[in-house]
Amino acid sequence: MKENNTIKDYIKNNELDLERIIQDYSAYVSKIIDNMAKGFIREVDKEEIMSDVFFVLWKNKQKLDTDKRLSPYLAGITRNVVKVYFAKNRIKYENIDNYENDLNFSDDFCFANENHDKIKSIERKVGSMKKIDKGIFLDFYYYSKSIKDIAKKYDISEDSAKQRLYRIRKKIKKEIQKNG
Repeated sequence: MKENNTIKDYIKNNELDLERIIQDYSAYVSKIIDNMAKGFIREVDKEEIMSDVFFVLWKNKQKLDTDKRLSPYLAGITRNVVKVYFAKNRIKYENIDNYENDLNFSDDFCFANENHDKIKSIERKVGSMKKIDKGIFLDFYYYSKSIKDIAKKYDISEDSAKQRLYRIRKKIKKEIQKNG
């Protein structure tokens, strides 16, 4: 995955170069699926989910902001496709309901286009956070890592990781409300 590549880096002959995107981002999408699935998805289903993710990206190519990085779009699409898979197969998705609020960072593909100002506010707030808070936030919302994995990575307790996420969401919500 080329982390700093924007969508326009993947446009060839005025068309989205899906083959190159699949080549560069398959491992990234696979990791998000693995982090969310925690062993509940068979390999054949994982491959189908990956195909669906890239199909949804291609199908919505006209809605993409070409100056944005590709990875957040793919992360959001992947999370949605996995959640749909879980719902269809009646698999309970592990989350932190006790700490969730109405802030879901780019969970819907169209969310990025309809709420551009909110996303800008969130990006500004995330960009101004302490390194550990930014890392925890991105690991949880972009990379779909579990609280346990995040706590281990940053050498903090799971309760501390949950508390940090709660505070981060609270700060972001305040920032969004401040900006209307």
